[in-house]
Amino acid sequence: MKEEIKTWQSKRINAINRKIKNCANKQAMTENYIDEHWRICNSQARDKEEYKAQCEHEYNDYVNACLE
Repeated sequence: MKEEIKTWQSKRINAINRKIKNCANKQAMTENYIDEHWRICNSQARDKEEYKAQCEHEYNDYVNACLE
């Protein structure tokens, strides 16, 4: 079995997918995370902290910048 190297992007997308999976209204929850998914996929950040700073700076997204 081949071990997959997990990046911060894949970990965050898996967490988003878990949140959507466990939600009663999956469509509404998906719409909440669509923009963040796009930003994660297109981010050049090396880690989550750098990504959060990038979100705050480029997108004025203080909510995602403060997530832990």
